[in-house]
Amino acid sequence: MTQRPLEKGSLVRSLVFSILSCFAINSNADTRFSGYLKNFTVLQEDVSNDVFQIDSNYSSQFSARLMAEGFQENLSWQVHYELGSQFNARRQPNFALPIERNPYRLSDIKNQLSDSNSKTSTVQNLDRFNLQLSLDAGDLTIGRQPITFGSARIINPTDVFLPFDVQALNTEYRVGIDAIRFQKPVGQLSELDVGYILSEETDRSALFSRFKTNAVGSDFEFTAIRFSELKLLGVGIQSTLGPFGAWFEVANVSGEDSYNRVSGGLDYGFSESVFGMLEYHYNGAGGDPSEYFTQINQPAYIDGGVFLLGENYLLPSLSWQASALTSYSLQIIANLDDESNFVILGFDRSLTDNLYLGGSVYWFTGDDASLTNIGSEYGNNPNQLILNLRYYF
Repeated sequence: MTQRPLEKGSLVRSLVFSILSCFAINSNADTRFSGYLKNFTVLQEDVSNDVFQIDSNYSSQFSARLMAEGFQENLSWQVHYELGSQFNARRQPNFALPIERNPYRLSDIKNQLSDSNSKTSTVQNLDRFNLQLSLDAGDLTIGRQPITFGSARIINPTDVFLPFDVQALNTEYRVGIDAIRFQKPVGQLSELDVGYILSEETDRSALFSRFKTNAVGSDFEFTAIRFSELKLLGVGIQSTLGPFGAWFEVANVSGEDSYNRVSGGLDYGFSESVFGMLEYHYNGAGGDPSEYFTQINQPAYIDGGVFLLGENYLLPSLSWQASALTSYSLQIIANLDDESNFVILGFDRSLTDNLYLGGSVYWFTGDDASLTNIGSEYGNNPNQLILNLRYYF
């Protein structure tokens, strides 16, 4: 046991050396560097009821992402590194970067760089670290990479590997996980996608297989995943229904925990600048408010990528491209069972070719918690005003 940290560190160093060596010796490789700087300023209201006492708070989150990518004829690599710092007026951490240990990583650098109990904290994240080989049979990717599944627009039932919560602030890049992935074209319109996801804990490792194809003008997706003593079988379709775009996705999970999840919806362009979506989501892992506190300890929430607490949701959204530089958006996550709502009003403005200003209002409605009942999923959340400034290079 005393040698394990050395083995993990050696593994990381070996992989770093292998990836970088592939290109250091090849002067013909095309290497590109890019990144971003972001700041999220959050003003949070207080919440006061019989159960929750949350003070008003001000926080400022800064994150920098540095990206290096190398390309040559049949070989490429990626290295993405994130560094983030957050100041809280009160000790209420709310990071835009992941600060907890990622269960789908075989080994990792130290995430927390400062005292987690201080008002100012600093974290780091090695988020991409992979080698990609283009073979005659298909594309092989080895290392840290993003892996997503699903046909739905907002909540994807088959997407179980660290999906973003609906309240996440920085969702531009999906969190990277350690995997070996092979994607093979099958004909002109189909693809077979198989892989093995690595974890420091053997029982958290996962296998997946996905087949995507197009038939009769519709895209079909069939998914099978084995993860954390659970099995998932999923089917998704994206198509058209008259003037509407349409999608439907269903997943059945069995094993230590058993449940179904379903998403279906429509989208429609009202004009060249106004676009709307409506999605319904059924979360079979959810329950009524009396079960919210206990169900979050179930495998669906720990391992299955489930974060919504209720069963039935309606998710409408509307976006308006007011000009070439400015856009506005409205999205609602409505829990139909406890009648609580999460409303997001947002805007985005391009200041220059590389600099963007955005803002959001997070508004929550619903019953407050009492000594005998949690009340609702969103009724106890503090309203927030969020401003963000983003610079890309």
